[in-house]
Amino acid sequence: MFINNWYAACVAADLGTAPMRVRILDCDFVLFRDASGRAHCLSDTCCHRGASLAAGSVQAGRIRCPQHGWEYDASGRCALIPQGSRDGAHPPKRARVPAYPVEERYGLVFAFLGDLGPDERPVMPDLLPEYATGEWYCDLIRRRKDIHYLRMAENYNDPCHVHYVHEFGRWLPKGVTIETEVLTPTYVRAFHAAWDAKGRWGREQGLMMEYSVIGLLSRNTNLQPGYPRTIVLASVTPIDACNTQIFMLLLMPKADATEAQHRALVTMTEKQVMDEDYAVLKTTRPVLAAEPAEELLVESDLTLAQVRKMTLEFAASQGEIDQEAWAPVRQSHIRVVPCPEHRTDPKNWVHKLLPLRPRRSSAVAAAAAG
Repeated sequence: MFINNWYAACVAADLGTAPMRVRILDCDFVLFRDASGRAHCLSDTCCHRGASLAAGSVQAGRIRCPQHGWEYDASGRCALIPQGSRDGAHPPKRARVPAYPVEERYGLVFAFLGDLGPDERPVMPDLLPEYATGEWYCDLIRRRKDIHYLRMAENYNDPCHVHYVHEFGRWLPKGVTIETEVLTPTYVRAFHAAWDAKGRWGREQGLMMEYSVIGLLSRNTNLQPGYPRTIVLASVTPIDACNTQIFMLLLMPKADATEAQHRALVTMTEKQVMDEDYAVLKTTRPVLAAEPAEELLVESDLTLAQVRKMTLEFAASQGEIDQEAWAPVRQSHIRVVPCPEHRTDPKNWVHKLLPLRPRRSSAVAAAAAG
């Protein structure tokens, strides 16, 4: 798991006037909307006595701690200590919690969990321009799986498992030819063309697979003769080292598909397809992403291998959480993900930062920032 990336935190429509607690990167965050409806993300732990801010309430754009009423504004600064302080209207500088940038896209709320400023922060590519056109049926599925996030991302970029894992894919041709169209340090787009019975292939049948490290987004566009074009966009958010939150959007064009066809696709995906993936992934070893020497990859694993390589390289350049250092103190200490203000104003914080492994410079980070 690593910092300095955009992570899908929740469904935008689910975030209302009440604060919401989410867990990402083995840390707790609170999401809330101010009076104008703008979403915000803070560390969930009050710097006073450690209460969960998500158990509190939102008053006039501030989130109020449920234990002693301390009020935090959207920047994470305590704006009011209602009792126990001689000058509660002017809290000390240390009375603050980390605040993280937020962006809403595709009906999801993404939080940038890291300390990069706006000029350095990676920009999420628009992998789903169809979302806002009104010309597509669109539904969203959310699932939590006890699978490592990179295992899930690789699964969405593995075309050949479809024929063996999924009932709907048994009839599909098993051969594929991969054409990598775009490959950068943080993004890949490849067409996985399906063979016919004679081993021939063309652009009219197959999967267009796209993956962006920024946002941990995978897009599959399914092209099958005689069937409406189908788009699946999946985001994977690491809850912790062994659990992943999945948000999946499914789209079909209104011009070529009926609403009943789209509903059937959504139901099949939610009730069958995701469980078929899980039945295999939960038995796959190792639990974390495998070392290259421990798997025998073949030609059809090209995109999957590219996804793994760029994700691990980006993680190493941005700041990987040191799980071995974090585990012994998890129950006895508070640690937080660094936020942009930790760089501009590194002193006067109550809570210490998560332990990170030494960062390795990489062309991946430079490309993301550029």
